[in-house]
Amino acid sequence: MRFAPGNRLLFLTAVVAVPAMTLVVYDFPTWAVPCLLALASLVGAAVLDLQRTSGHLDRVKLLATDRVRATAGRTLELAFDLSCPDRLATSPLRFGLPVSAAFHAPRGTVLEMPAAYGEPPQRRLLFPLIPLRRGQFAFSEAHLETSSGWGFWLLRRRFPLALECRVYPDLRQERQQVAALFMNRGQLGAHAVRQVGKGREFEKLREYQPGDDYGDIDWKASARKRFPVTRTYQIERTQEIYVILDHSRFSGREIRLPASKLPGEEAASLESQGGEHLVTTQLERFLHCALILAAVAEKQGDRFGMITFADRVGRFLRARNGREHYDVVRDAVYTLEPRPVSPDFEQLMIELRQRLTRRALLVMLVDLSDPLTAEQFLQSLPLISRQHLILVNMVRPAGAFPLFGATPPPVSLGEVYGALGGHFQWSELRATARKLKHLGVEMGLPDQEELTAEVVTQYLTVKRRQLL
Repeated sequence: MRFAPGNRLLFLTAVVAVPAMTLVVYDFPTWAVPCLLALASLVGAAVLDLQRTSGHLDRVKLLATDRVRATAGRTLELAFDLSCPDRLATSPLRFGLPVSAAFHAPRGTVLEMPAAYGEPPQRRLLFPLIPLRRGQFAFSEAHLETSSGWGFWLLRRRFPLALECRVYPDLRQERQQVAALFMNRGQLGAHAVRQVGKGREFEKLREYQPGDDYGDIDWKASARKRFPVTRTYQIERTQEIYVILDHSRFSGREIRLPASKLPGEEAASLESQGGEHLVTTQLERFLHCALILAAVAEKQGDRFGMITFADRVGRFLRARNGREHYDVVRDAVYTLEPRPVSPDFEQLMIELRQRLTRRALLVMLVDLSDPLTAEQFLQSLPLISRQHLILVNMVRPAGAFPLFGATPPPVSLGEVYGALGGHFQWSELRATARKLKHLGVEMGLPDQEELTAEVVTQYLTVKRRQLL
C-alpha cells in the first residue's frame, strides 16, 4: 500500500506549519512555544491518522471475471466486486483502470464511488468502455484510492488482474445489408431457396416406371436383377463451403469510408472527434464477409470451414456446422492482422490439394491488384480448379473504374490523370478476370460496402443452380 498527502494536510501545512516554522527560524521568543506546539500537534495528528487507517486497504479484495467478450463499437461494462471492511463499506472510493488506446472510456479512467450508507460491505462497480477495434487485450492491474479517517492522507493500493478481453468485429451493417434471412437469430426470416433441376446426389435404386428418363437407368443393376432399374437423385442438402482468407501485405490496403456513409452512431462519434473518414483495411472487410457467410451457411444447413494464409497456411478449420463451430471460427480469426509478406499461392494450392479430397465450394478473398501476384495466382490455380468450384472476390481499389463509365467525368488535369490511372488498373483486373474465366473460376470486384452482399448472392446462386 502507498500513501500520499491529502488536500487537508496540504492546506494545514500551508496555513499552520509554514508560518510557525517562519516564526521559529526568525527567532520570535514570544511565539516559539505556541508554534512548536502547533507543529507537534499537526505532525502527531498526521502520524496518528496514518497509523489508524494504514491497513484498511490491505483487507480489501477485488474480484473480477477472467474473460469478457465484446463487440467493436458497442459499450462494454466491466464488473468489479469490492469486498471492503466495515470502515470502508461506507467511505467514498476512487477506482482507476489503465486503458489502452484500443478503448474509449466515456466516463474517464478514474471513477468516483460515493459513500454508500446502509449497504453491505460487498460493493459492485461497473466500468464502461467502448472498444475501438477488434483483437485480444489484457488488463493487468487496477488501482483503488480512499481518504484516511481524518482526511490527512490518500491511501492507494494496486491490485493485479488477469482479465482478458476479446473484442469481435461489429457485423451490424453487413447483417442489415443481407436481410433478415442471414441474421443468426433462431429461424426468424428463414425461407426455402428454390432449387433448379432434379438434384445430383444419389438417393436410391427403384424399379423402372413409365416416364423415367433413359439416362437414369442403371444398366448394371438392371442386368443383375433382370428387370429395368432406375437411379433416383435428391437435391444436395449439405455441402462444404470454405472461405480462404488472405492476410498478406496486400490485405492491409487502406479503405477510407466517408462519414456520410456510416451508420448514425458511428458517424456522430467520428464527427465529434473531428474526422471526416473512417480508415479501415481490406482485411477487415474480408473478415466481416467471412463471418456473415458462415452464419448464412449455417442457416442453409451447409458445413463451413475457414483457411487463412500469407506466406504459408495458417489456420485450417475443417468444415462443420452448428453454433459451436461458428464460435470456433470467430475465435480463430478475430485476432488476425496483415503480415508484411507476399502470399505464397503455390504452397496454398498444394495444401488444398492434399487436404480437401471432397469437392467443395472455395470462396477465395484475395487481393489481385498487383500484376505479379495475379500472375502467380493464375499459374497455381490449375492444381485445384478442376476438383473444386472456386469463387474469387476482392475489394475494388479506389478509383479503379472505366474512364468512360458511370463515374462523374474529370474536370481538371489532375483528375484526368487520376481517372486514366484508375482505368488502367481496372483494365488489368478485367484481364485477370477473363483469364480466370477460362479456368472455370468466377471473379467478383465489388465495392467495399457491397462485398458481403455480393459474396452471399454468389453462394446462394451456386446452391440454387446446384453447381457443386
